Amino acid sequence: MTATAEMLFNIQKFQVLSLYVSDSQRNVTDAYAYAWDAGVYPIASDAAAWHKPFGECFEVGEEQMSELATFLDERWTSKSPISFYELEDHYGISGSARPGADWERGTLVAACRYLKLEGWFDDEFWAGVVGHSDCPSESHCVRREFRPSDIYFL
Repeated sequence: MTATAEMLFNIQKFQVLSLYVSDSQRNVTDAYAYAWDAGVYPIASDAAAWHKPFGECFEVGEEQMSELATFLDERWTSKSPISFYELEDHYGISGSARPGADWERGTLVAACRYLKLEGWFDDEFWAGVVGHSDCPSESHCVRREFRPSDIYFL
């Protein structure tokens, strides 16, 4: 990514998040704002095109998000629960496949949280992923709401 692309991405991120926290202009969904805040490409947000020119600037890219969503959808539709630790094993974050090339625990948590905020999959599925002791403590945030008060401009 060039310095100019990074600068434009940061300006756009600031504008999206500023709009999200504005009391008078709340036109940004929780999931879309979270995606920008967490650096996750918002694959489910086709109605908003603000992210499209910046695909390569997101820490978790469109291809990664699409693959994760497809994998989780296959597990959900086949009624095959998966724990977060099993998800980490699948992506080589932990276990014998470590280190995975594309994912880290934090980015996987952020990607899952975005999908949850978008309403992908049901609560029972997410409880199977992060609603028990077979997951790291930091993954419990996946099921947490995201609000304007979660944004910090530091």
